[in-house]
Amino acid sequence: MSAEDSSKIFAYGLDISLASRRDVITFRRDRGGQTMFGVHSSAESALQRFSHITPLDLVWET
Repeated sequence: MSAEDSSKIFAYGLDISLASRRDVITFRRDRGGQTMFGVHSSAESALQRFSHITPLDLVWET
């Protein structure tokens, strides 16, 4: 997967686990090139939100 492929929506997320809560920050670029940031309670909740718009795969890298 590449962020340069304009036929796909590319998103990248950062999962931050703190003692008091968990935050997931997402960065995505849509097919038109517009960039957007979002904050979610988990990677799964981000996937659930965006999968209503388009089919998505969640890939974990550590």
